[in-house]
Order: sequence, then C-alpha cells, then structure tokens
Amino acid sequence: MGIVTTLEPLHLGASYTIGSHILPGKPIVAISEIVKKKIKLDIGTCDEIIDGVKAERYDYGLIETPLFDDTLIYNEWMEDELVICSKMPLPESSNENDIHNYRLICRKEGSLTRMVISKFFSQWDLSYQSFWSLSEIDNATAAIQSVKWAKPNPEHPTVAIVSQLSIEHELQQKELYTSRIHNQPLVRKFYLIYKQENTQQQNVETIIRALKNWR
Repeated sequence: MGIVTTLEPLHLGASYTIGSHILPGKPIVAISEIVKKKIKLDIGTCDEIIDGVKAERYDYGLIETPLFDDTLIYNEWMEDELVICSKMPLPESSNENDIHNYRLICRKEGSLTRMVISKFFSQWDLSYQSFWSLSEIDNATAAIQSVKWAKPNPEHPTVAIVSQLSIEHELQQKELYTSRIHNQPLVRKFYLIYKQENTQQQNVETIIRALKNWR
C-alpha cells in the first residue's frame, strides 16, 4: 500500500543522536508507511524536543536522558551505550592515567547528555576536568566529526564520548575505535514520548516495533 501524501504530515522531534544517526533510512520510511503520512522531522536537544511535544509542535518525540514530565507518556524502545571514541586505537578499558592523556571534545555544559556523563564520572572520582579538554560541542554529530578530523596523536588522542550506535559504520570500517572507563558500560535509554491527549496513540506500538528493527 502506498503512502498517503494528501494528509497533514506526522511531525517528529528527535534528539541529535536519534535524528541524525538512527532515524534516517529504514526507520523513518517504516514509520511513514505505518501512519500513511509524510514525516516532518526536526532535530534538537532533548529538552527542546520535550518542550515541543508539550506545546504540540510535535506529535511524537524521540529522546534519550529524559526529564520526566507528568503531562507526557514515555515509552522505552532501546538501550544505548555511550563510549569514548577516537580515530586512534584505544585500550579496551581506560583508567585514570589513560584519561589524563586524552584530549576531550566535551558536550555543552548544562546539556542532559553531559549531566548523565558527569554522574557516571562521579562514581569513579572523575570529572570533565580529569581530561585535557579541547572544546565544547552542542551535539553528537559535531563531536564525531571533530574526532574524525582531528590530527592523529598517539600520545594524546582526541576523543569524544558518544553513542556507540551513532558510530557503528565507522567502527566496522575501523575509522574509529572505542574504549570504556574502567571497563564499565555507560548505558542510557531511548524513549518515544507524546502527550496523554494524543489522538494517534494507536500508532505507538507499531512505531516502537519499527524503531526496534531499525538495523
């Protein structure tokens, strides 16, 4: 059955990681076929997407590291691991000595992702100050590109902490390499969110199935 194109589009808001690295291709086509509408996609920070869903600018939001709000419904659909990535090979597990030598592309101060990472750091008596910080970046795509274009430096590799899902192609092609901190996974969850009064709730389960089969 073809996609109905005469109806109002389904308006999605997605975080940078999800909107730039997971939705393009098969998932967004599958969602369009499910709802029989064109998809209009906006990409922003998680808090911007939450605000957009609350203000009904988006029918659905796709986010990670949520700020929970009683007016919204949150449906978990995937777990994601944040990893240290670099274009230089890294130890499988990074310890304090390794970390002090890394040149880190930081996430923007005040961002939800940075808050999640900082909380994880605190378990190991680490912080962003434990790294040799180079700059602050406001989204995952920019952080990945900054690492990919960094000048190779085996003694002080440039690194960023990003979603492993967002760099799967680079990992397969051995363009990037990853490491964990103290070999401990840093896991967060992806959520589909919408207002409780959303009239398109019948699509939720089928959309989540499409998202889970994104690969």
